[in-house]
Amino acid sequence: MKKLVRSATLVVAISLLVTSCSKGTQATDASSTPTPIPSDAPATLWPFTQLPGPADAAEKPVLAIKIENDPSVRPQYGLDMADIVFEELVEGGMTRFISVFQSEIPKEAGPVRSGRHVDASIVPTFADYFVFSGAARATLKYFSQTIPSSVVIATEGAPGMHRTKYHPMPHNLFMYPQDLIDSGKAAVSKTDGFFVKPTAVSEPAGIAISKVDLKFSPATKPNWTWDGATKLWLRDDGKKPHMAISGDQLSATSLVVLKVAETDAGYKGSTGGYVPRTVVTGTGKGYLIIGDTMTEVTWSKPDEVTQMTLTDPSGNVVHPAPGKTWVELITTSGDAAFTPAAAPSASPSKS
Repeated sequence: MKKLVRSATLVVAISLLVTSCSKGTQATDASSTPTPIPSDAPATLWPFTQLPGPADAAEKPVLAIKIENDPSVRPQYGLDMADIVFEELVEGGMTRFISVFQSEIPKEAGPVRSGRHVDASIVPTFADYFVFSGAARATLKYFSQTIPSSVVIATEGAPGMHRTKYHPMPHNLFMYPQDLIDSGKAAVSKTDGFFVKPTAVSEPAGIAISKVDLKFSPATKPNWTWDGATKLWLRDDGKKPHMAISGDQLSATSLVVLKVAETDAGYKGSTGGYVPRTVVTGTGKGYLIIGDTMTEVTWSKPDEVTQMTLTDPSGNVVHPAPGKTWVELITTSGDAAFTPAAAPSASPSKS
């Protein structure tokens, strides 16, 4: 994790229900016995994607940018270039994204929207810059207590922030990330990413699945479908592909679905509605999905600045596969369901 100067600890016990797969689901033959990582593995990898990078990959600046997910602003700018994306519940049953950029920096990202309490449990783990449009007074106070001063907060007026004609206000605030990086405001330090990396390769046994249906609220039900041709998970919002402004459908190599607690943030939104607070410290249950294989995991994150650890049922530390990762934070008001992969049809016997 980053070299940080302040932290706070919040431990929460979580007990949640998740839709389970049917008994007929096909199980993989992966071994749960960890094996040492080979000594000829690439010496330098990007911390979040675990793909080959330059010698100073871990010291490259990390930007966490809050990007809106209101249907009216799709397709978003830059979202498809993020190394890792966190999807969180906000008021009105909608979601927003913490999009994390390091190995690829988009020319433009947005729309940039406001921060929420949960961001303080994620961003300090790795970020040099935290970009958002603003926040409620209660949230800003919480940020001042929990986000270390080593993380540079960038709101409207910061280098790279600009208003566009793409959408009406307040949906038209965008960011030129490279302008912020070039400002040199952050004392960039080494990062190890968000998830603790295992010291040995482990391929836990899992369940073969073909689709992930998520329910953040009655109005927000994104889903992911496995594409065997590209070996990627493709994102849809309802029945419509979720596209980026580049024309590419949003995709991921790995998915992490975490069951997390939901509390009251202590204030109301601009529409007068309850503002939920997602809790991503403590411990809980979840799912790590690599390829078309889903494994039950236990997650643990003792405080705001410490990395999250994922362990499989055998107690092995596990980690997303090399590539882009999406982390879905499903609260007690939401749900997750998984469609088992169809069993391969038997080949006709030769007469």
